[in-house]
Amino acid sequence: MKKFTLLCLAGMICSVLASGQVPALSDFKTEPVTVTTGYSLKFHSAILNEDRTIMISLPEGYEKSTKKYPVLYMLDAQWNFNHTAQNLGWLSNSDIKSIPQTIVVGIVTGGDRREHDLTPTPGNSHKGGGADSLYRFIKEELVPFVEKNYRTYNYRLLGGVSFGGLFVMNAFVSDPLYFNAYLSLSPSMWWDNNIILNKTQELLAKTPDFPTRLYLTMANEGLSMGVDSLDALLKKYAPKNFAWKFDKHPDEVHNTIHFKGIWDGIKFLLADWHYPIIDFGTKEKPFSVPGGAADAPKIVKLSATVLNNYSGLYQDSFGRMLAIVKANNTLVVSCDRLPLLTLYPESESKFFLNDNAVRNDLYLKGMQVRFEFPKSDSLVVTGNGKTDCTAKKLMHSPIVALSDEVLQQFVGTYITSVPNNNFRITKKDHTLILTTDAAPFSVYPMSTNKLFVFINGMGLELEFLKDASTNTTKVNVTKDGKVMLEAKKTN
Repeated sequence: MKKFTLLCLAGMICSVLASGQVPALSDFKTEPVTVTTGYSLKFHSAILNEDRTIMISLPEGYEKSTKKYPVLYMLDAQWNFNHTAQNLGWLSNSDIKSIPQTIVVGIVTGGDRREHDLTPTPGNSHKGGGADSLYRFIKEELVPFVEKNYRTYNYRLLGGVSFGGLFVMNAFVSDPLYFNAYLSLSPSMWWDNNIILNKTQELLAKTPDFPTRLYLTMANEGLSMGVDSLDALLKKYAPKNFAWKFDKHPDEVHNTIHFKGIWDGIKFLLADWHYPIIDFGTKEKPFSVPGGAADAPKIVKLSATVLNNYSGLYQDSFGRMLAIVKANNTLVVSCDRLPLLTLYPESESKFFLNDNAVRNDLYLKGMQVRFEFPKSDSLVVTGNGKTDCTAKKLMHSPIVALSDEVLQQFVGTYITSVPNNNFRITKKDHTLILTTDAAPFSVYPMSTNKLFVFINGMGLELEFLKDASTNTTKVNVTKDGKVMLEAKKTN
């Protein structure tokens, strides 16, 4: 009887479900959804003589890494912090990598004093004029705090919207090289009879070199906003090395430009940014390290066998590919868009960059840069004795230098035996690039008929076969000695 009752009950439940009855919310146990973009703190400013609310968002993996990061200082954090942190987190995630991972520091500038804090002069309302004091707080108190307590590169961005965008432009004209990039969204350029517009013209007209960046945008606010006039000034006076962009979004209103402007602007400001070795500096603004570097070590002679042991392809803790090649009694390192770097041996496992390379190629002063090999398949890069990054060897065979004539033989389109895996090899300067539908990848020569490429976490060898006329006709793609696919060259 008990068994029959249970079967009847089960049948009743199935009947209710089959009839399409919608369950009530009370039938479920709900759990809160927690979305964490960072944390806030109260920062007392001696300059402003008050506490300011600061919000901090650290990139994913920050706690478990030794990486350093660029920093975006964003005004009006009470509105802009959460979506800015989420946008930057999405654009920099491991599947997209449109920008580098970035620390976001939000500065709350809301409330009754917002107009005063963000505008450079009293203006017609006589309520403004506090921007210079707030800028002093950011530069003299907040930035030093952030750079002392977080792992940061010497690379800073400043962003703001509306009055915040005006604040950005005031910082731009007052102290143009302190920040490396400026994000100004629908700035209130009309303020106080276009005073910042006029100062922008004065700055650009007298400045032949301007190694910084500016992204500018506006919604459907119209000509009275003054942003179109700013665009006209930039077109007329901007120096050639000044990277700037202006986007108009007539389908957005003043209170919606934040989202699209930050998304598009940060991609422009950081799209081709590269991780430097040790820290960020430019020719026009080298980065000086306090204390100065020690005297250069003495160069020792190493055997070709030892140098060849270190030759190969390494991936470091930033995801960079470091190609190391033996050259006479030195090693030569190539990495991303960095210049070629020559490493001089001071012992069998320790190499250094000479001071000229550090100053003229990396734009650092007072820094001793060393490449240390604890093992033949691992690398540690240090600056003044402090670890900057580590790296593991991906390609254990030495990388060889081939002539442009030999490299040209690999150039062409390759049709594979596996659908949707075709690729093309092109030559740029003295390097080869393999391009798929997804992305381009650098290719490294192992011999006159073998190349190595690292694609989506996988190291692959390309073995090229020639016909009787020594023309390249076919390539075998192998992993760990096993052929994964074949491809035929079509041109």
